[in-house]
Amino acid sequence: MGIEIIMSEMSIPVKCIKADSMLLNRDYQDILKAWGFDSFDSIYAYQDGEVIKNIKDRSVIRIEIQSLRFYLKRHNREYMGFPRLFKFFFPMRILSQGRLEFENACIFRECGLSTAIPAVAGERFIRFFWAESFVMTKDFLPFVSLEELLRDTPEFFKGSEGETRKKILTDKIGRLARRMHQHGLNHRDFNATHILLLYENNSDTPQIALFDLQRVNRRKFLRFRWIIKSLAELNYTLPDSLFDEKDRTDLFLSYKGKTSLHLWDRMQLFWIRKKVARIRRHTEKSLPGKN
Repeated sequence: MGIEIIMSEMSIPVKCIKADSMLLNRDYQDILKAWGFDSFDSIYAYQDGEVIKNIKDRSVIRIEIQSLRFYLKRHNREYMGFPRLFKFFFPMRILSQGRLEFENACIFRECGLSTAIPAVAGERFIRFFWAESFVMTKDFLPFVSLEELLRDTPEFFKGSEGETRKKILTDKIGRLARRMHQHGLNHRDFNATHILLLYENNSDTPQIALFDLQRVNRRKFLRFRWIIKSLAELNYTLPDSLFDEKDRTDLFLSYKGKTSLHLWDRMQLFWIRKKVARIRRHTEKSLPGKN
């Protein structure tokens, strides 16, 4: 599969179909139906597959059928509270986590921002104030997360060639974050875990995408804080052994679309560094044995 085909799959807008408390990606409707995934219950109650995560609030399993692989994220019963009442006045309001992630992926793609492919999502209310939901996405291979790349092949960013790759990478990420925020979208978990990369044919320039869009903020009155929180969280997940202050400044400049720092830029960069330090202190304090 050529890189153009791969990227088109990761970025083309989704054409949705509504059925049985679900939203389906029309391109995957027939595949899901052939597997017996034709109702909310048939998907939400599915028990086969490899368990990837299983915590109190949600679980994730990997499903592989006929050489195709999907991730099913189930959100356990969640309390909606009084916002549930607003559904009577604003029927299009999205409440459940599974439906929200699917809708966010659709919005990102409409803005030309690449994401993992959303296949189907479901939302069902129980006893009025409680909801169950799920979202299923197609496996994003051959993309890999930046976190995985840094962990498994750190040498990729070392030496003279590594310096070139880092420069290109920070430029790509900075531009991606800027485009995302310009469209009024803020990924609240913008870190190395959720940035997807694809290096192909020995290229030093990766294709880039995002996944896990459950936590996306569109509150524009807080927009001035987005650059601080997003770049601070990302910087915290970039290892100091590979990324120095110059690399982090390059990332900031790419976001700003500038080649040099002015006074306001230096103030923002200072706030980002302070935020990174707070994240580090908070994380270390919450580690076992630190209390």
